[in-house]
Amino acid sequence: MRAATVNAKTGIYAILGDPVSHSMSPVIMNSAFDRLGMDEVFLALRTGVETFPQVMDTLRMLELKGYVFTMPVKEAALAKMDRLSEEAELIGAVNCAVFRDGVMTGYNTDSLGFWSAVQERGGSAETVETMFLLGAGGFARAAAAQAALQGVRRIVVANKRGHTAFMESFRQFLQRLARRCPETAVTVLDWDPALWIPELPRCQLVVNATPNGMKNVGDLDEIFPWEAVAPGTMFFDAIYEPQVTRFLQRAETLGMPTVRGLDLLAHQGVCSFRHWTGVSVTAEQMRQDVLAFWASHTKPDAISKEHTGGQ
Repeated sequence: MRAATVNAKTGIYAILGDPVSHSMSPVIMNSAFDRLGMDEVFLALRTGVETFPQVMDTLRMLELKGYVFTMPVKEAALAKMDRLSEEAELIGAVNCAVFRDGVMTGYNTDSLGFWSAVQERGGSAETVETMFLLGAGGFARAAAAQAALQGVRRIVVANKRGHTAFMESFRQFLQRLARRCPETAVTVLDWDPALWIPELPRCQLVVNATPNGMKNVGDLDEIFPWEAVAPGTMFFDAIYEPQVTRFLQRAETLGMPTVRGLDLLAHQGVCSFRHWTGVSVTAEQMRQDVLAFWASHTKPDAISKEHTGGQ
């Protein structure tokens, strides 16, 4: 349990974004601090893009020790970093930062957590040559970047055409990815399941990085061309509400290995905690902390976009 009550020397960490009231980050981080008897506390601070620069300047002066950034401030956080990790620079977004010795270092634990969750279920660059990615938002870019950095040779992206600024941001990401990982080929398809059919037999990992299926709203499980998928293909869904989406339920019915959004949430937490403290905690413990919280509290009506494809 916590070594002492919150006091004048307690280290402070925070998640910034809007919304943040339903984020699970305070649950998993404070549970870990308490379990380890660390004199640290993690807060949720609602902050939009307009106020973000002023808020960060103030918090930096107050010397908060670490941050999680969620929508819509992940890209805005880039400008407030003194240093960037390789994956954060490649993705063009920061969702975790460490403030130490006057230096703010930005990371992207979307990407690190994604690949760790895949590895936990048996995936690797040796078993995944081609990844099929549904969506092109913030989490999709993180997943694509980390897969390429790990050595995945081909990525197929299926996405609905978005507004001009979104598509330009995605185009710039693909340019950075091509420069950093020239050996990884990227194919972009429209949101048309008929176009996916020729690609799916060659894919070993299918990732839903869209909000389709959140709270059982959406039709991805119905429109996906299941008949084209090769046996043993791994399915990943970034959504954790519900814990098992209809998309994953269908995959499991067909005997496919699956990775859940709760797995991603836990592995993101492990990465952030290690960046901040140098202490390794387990993804399983963080999963159990979330499940225990859900069991003792009413589940939120709205789910934070921090750990879903809806970014």
